[in-house]
Amino acid sequence: MVSSRLSNISQSATISMNLKAEELRKTGKKVYNFSLGEPDFNTPDNIIDFAFKAARNGKTHYTPSKGVPELREKIARKFKEMNNISADPANIIVTPTKFSVSLAMMSLLEEGDNVLLPMPYYVSYPDIVKLYGGVPRGVGTNADYSFDFEALEKSVDGKTKALIFSNPCNPTGKVYGESDIRKLCDFVLEHGLYLISDEIYEDLSFEKRPFSPASIPEMADRTITLSGFSKSYAMTGWRIGYMLANPEIIKASDTIQQQTMTCATSVSQYAAIAALDDRETPIRFRDAFMKRRDLLMKHLSGIDGFSFVKPEGAFYLFPEYDLDMSSNDVSMKLLEVVQVIVTPGSAFGDQGERHFRISYATSDENIIEGSRRIGEFMEKRR
Repeated sequence: MVSSRLSNISQSATISMNLKAEELRKTGKKVYNFSLGEPDFNTPDNIIDFAFKAARNGKTHYTPSKGVPELREKIARKFKEMNNISADPANIIVTPTKFSVSLAMMSLLEEGDNVLLPMPYYVSYPDIVKLYGGVPRGVGTNADYSFDFEALEKSVDGKTKALIFSNPCNPTGKVYGESDIRKLCDFVLEHGLYLISDEIYEDLSFEKRPFSPASIPEMADRTITLSGFSKSYAMTGWRIGYMLANPEIIKASDTIQQQTMTCATSVSQYAAIAALDDRETPIRFRDAFMKRRDLLMKHLSGIDGFSFVKPEGAFYLFPEYDLDMSSNDVSMKLLEVVQVIVTPGSAFGDQGERHFRISYATSDENIIEGSRRIGEFMEKRR
């Protein structure tokens, strides 16, 4: 028998939808996939070539558990130049992207501690919290997805340990600027919490750059900053990211990493070294996604019973619909009837119901035709 802890852990909604789509493809039907949480571009050749050369030169062995020193030094320099964070390489651990959320939870949580999750939140946050004995507590946000501080105050108690959010936000594309973050940090400090700032989409911000809470001196010890290379460099398959935190949390995370995976993949770490020298690729990707965002909004804006908040970053749109159907039902019907894959909004928390997530990490042709099919479906259902 498997552990009872897994009895209330869900499979990823995005992966589940893609598995259903694959079954449909096998019947010969063309599927318009708007559920992917990754760029549809390839990793740039310069990064691949650098990693390949490193492998040829023998960089295929264990690395220090916290990561290759050169990489951690470059990450620290990036934090200073791009995020205004004074980071010591000793307080950085290199780890496979999403595993950094697990490291943070394992390092912080006692059994029964609760973690605040402003909604809509990234699909994996609540289940990662539960995996390590915590209790996820979804907290509503305002209509524009800004933080609702009255709701946060009502949700915090003596067992609250931390708050997790992504900036830019998956699934809404909301970007939190300095004023938003400073208010959130005041709340965190007042209640003695930790703030986990997931900045994996930081380079894909269209109108303004997200503000990093760890750049506020009094937040340095209370913030765990997570980022990586998956979105900015189309490196999802390389599984390489990093965490910045205070020495105690990094020491705990390093111990966990030593006893689980030993270290991040060596070749991926060398690819990350090359990526940090490439500032053109993130800009190119950002500009491409901004154009796709505008194209998607143009083709969805005329659909009756459909509304959305303009995304400010990432590559997602999170429309709301007025049909009397659950987001799971709408998502399945879109797949079955018009062969369009989206992710049901309920996967992102209760506030996501009557919504679904559209990823515009796809071609212009797919955006145009997929939007037409969504409009066709909505019109018939109305």
